[in-house]
Amino acid sequence: MVKQLQLGEDDAVLALEKAWEDVRDALSSRINKPSFESWIKPIIPLSFEDNVAILGTPSRFAKHWLEGKHLEEITGMLGESLGHGVRVVLRQTSDEQPEICKDPLPIATKRTNGHASDEAVSVPLNSRYDFDSFIVGQCNRLAHATAVAISDRPGGTYNPFFVYGRAGLGKTHLLHAVGLAIQDTQPNLRIAYVRGETFTFQYIAAVREHRTAEFRRRYRNIDVWLVDDVQFLVGKEKTEEEFFHTYNALYDSGKQVVLSSDRSPKELELDTRLLSRFECGMVTDIVSPDLETRIAILMAKAEREGMDLPGDVAESVAKLITTNIRQLEGALIKLHAYASLMKTPITIDLAQETLGGYFVGENDTMPLDPRLVQIAVSEKFRVSVDEILGTKRSQSIVLPRQVAMYLSRELTNSSLPCIGRAFGGKDHTTVMHSIQKVQKLMQTDKQLADMVEEIARHLKNGKK
Repeated sequence: MVKQLQLGEDDAVLALEKAWEDVRDALSSRINKPSFESWIKPIIPLSFEDNVAILGTPSRFAKHWLEGKHLEEITGMLGESLGHGVRVVLRQTSDEQPEICKDPLPIATKRTNGHASDEAVSVPLNSRYDFDSFIVGQCNRLAHATAVAISDRPGGTYNPFFVYGRAGLGKTHLLHAVGLAIQDTQPNLRIAYVRGETFTFQYIAAVREHRTAEFRRRYRNIDVWLVDDVQFLVGKEKTEEEFFHTYNALYDSGKQVVLSSDRSPKELELDTRLLSRFECGMVTDIVSPDLETRIAILMAKAEREGMDLPGDVAESVAKLITTNIRQLEGALIKLHAYASLMKTPITIDLAQETLGGYFVGENDTMPLDPRLVQIAVSEKFRVSVDEILGTKRSQSIVLPRQVAMYLSRELTNSSLPCIGRAFGGKDHTTVMHSIQKVQKLMQTDKQLADMVEEIARHLKNGKK
């Protein structure tokens, strides 16, 4: 008989989110890219109760396709990731009310003028993601300070606010925190949180059902627009155009816009008109947290959940998982669940037994920082690290420097500004140019491509 882990509601949802990330990553290598991008990637975990996982799919076709081809595989992989048997139910989401109209938190307010069109939009915000639960470190200090300032004065100096960084570093947490804080202090403001993928599905549904006028009215009648994962708009020309006009309508009316992405505006292949608007406000990145911040995140999470987490265990787990806050919290959930199930205290030995092999795959392939890349490139090209970090413009130095920047982007968790700082204070545009230059050269220069791949392979294998 499969043992069932008794988790609290919040822990269960977090466990499902983490498990789905693992499954999605695994499926990305098993399913052809067009099918994965269209039907697997947009899936959203909705709820997890009594070992029944509800997953949201973007359309009726996607639901039928998944049920016919991959439901059994997804169910098995989710169960393996969670450590116990589950039943998976797929639920179509695009034909439901737009996310800005759902009411998961029973909140409804009206403006004082009493017009019917002024009915407030309910906000699908997660109460766990407030500013009090956001751990501030060097990796996110500027982004946090900007978010707090926006909460105090929406539509003011920092408008729009664009925050970017890789998955699991706290971008979504910040967007929810902004919404919750404004909701608490200015309840008459209409606040809409939406993901880029949800906006796309809603717009497609509105076009199909001839409801574009209603769609536009709903979105352009809000005061604070929180848009998560805007990179999902890339390649969707009509949706991008609608997004552009919605953005303009809100921004020109003095409404606050907050956006997040897994990459900087300059790296998004979007219309230049839209990119220029993203960059006219405050743009900042969030990078991987340092050890002290990771420990603080674990201790804060344990305190909120009533866990007894010794400091040495927190440090051990924080050293094991270095690049992703969501995975860090997921590891803590797994550890707590295992300790509760086995009725044993949480110790370093238990953490190593429970988590030792759990994240080894990721940490084997992504433990690098730009410094290790610089050393490996310098040895391969027979130049010094100091020359790579310097300002000499001779081809014998420029090419290794560009290759090192390219590999730093490919193999580390560093953003473009961080890579620039690691290379002697270079501007992020210089880093981006170097990356593009190497990508183009590798397409025509097989010898260089083989050399770059060899350096990457040795770095992944822990060699220099």
